[in-house]
Amino acid sequence: MFYMKPHFYDSFACVAGSCPDTCCAGWQIVIDDASLLKYSRVQGGFGNRLLQSIDWEEGAFLQFDGRCSCLNEDNLCDLHQELGEGYLCDTCRNYPRHVEEFDGVRELSLSLSCPEATRIMLTCQETLQFINWETEEEEPDPDEEFDFLLFSCLNDAREILFQIIQNRREPVSVRMGKCLAIAEKLEQALEEGKIFEIGEELEMIRSQDGQEFTLPFRERKSFYDMLRKLELLREDWGEFLKEAGEILYDGDEETYQDSVDRFSPGKWEQYAEQLLMFFIYTYFNGAVYDEEFFSKAAFAVYSTEIIRDFYVAGCMLGKKAGEELFLETSWRYAREIEHSDQNLERVEGFLSLRKSTLDK
Repeated sequence: MFYMKPHFYDSFACVAGSCPDTCCAGWQIVIDDASLLKYSRVQGGFGNRLLQSIDWEEGAFLQFDGRCSCLNEDNLCDLHQELGEGYLCDTCRNYPRHVEEFDGVRELSLSLSCPEATRIMLTCQETLQFINWETEEEEPDPDEEFDFLLFSCLNDAREILFQIIQNRREPVSVRMGKCLAIAEKLEQALEEGKIFEIGEELEMIRSQDGQEFTLPFRERKSFYDMLRKLELLREDWGEFLKEAGEILYDGDEETYQDSVDRFSPGKWEQYAEQLLMFFIYTYFNGAVYDEEFFSKAAFAVYSTEIIRDFYVAGCMLGKKAGEELFLETSWRYAREIEHSDQNLERVEGFLSLRKSTLDK
């Protein structure tokens, strides 16, 4: 089995009660079968509580006011305190560690929806490096429908995207434009049956001077309008979206741009690079299953741009500008998207239609 992980992956450690939020609220926590069996055998008073805290048919912890039934007022887990880490279910034990598995390949990452993981990723000043290793463990039976040749092509293209994103000699706006151009070229080549013949063309896009890319104001508004229609995981996020839209997008483009120029974070190039690397690393190779190359690259670009917009909105709404606000804006955005398969699908569905719009 071939493994890959970011160089900072092993530095993550849960900060527990020091976390500015909790990962035990706002989303369903599914329990693996082995943990369900252990919970069913717990005796005494806490065993009785577990019986009342789990939806045994669904195999998930019950929620009260959007919070896990085992989460106490200090935002700590009573199950962990009573029974120890060994009794945590797979979901709780692994989060925010995430695995994307392909045929013979496992890619490890940290989820942007975790505040501490976000801090580790976005405050990283050096270029992101990846650690690769191979094990002799027995691999699962191969998926006969898995297109390994296409996956290899995508992997090569992603390496070029990494080089583009981390080229600090160019403004991040140029890097964004090149990422979209690479994805568009891949889709065009697939339609023409030349997907395995375009390595030189992708290298040419990477190496040539590029134009600065600016997400049009109308596109920001369209993306924002779509976000407002997603499944809402936190009520306070819905309230923030409403206020952010009114303050950012209800006026004209000139007013919007003045706001961005005034409040854009001082470390924008650093934050944007690390956000783009996160989204491309985590999601781009998933196009092997749906061939939606452009929507995967657009997800990285649109998300990075909208996070900055929401940071600007937070500043305009009176929050203290600075790194902590940008980190908070990032993980709050990611939490609403990453923790809902339905939201992820709707975002990608929206973005799959944007190529023709951006070309106009």
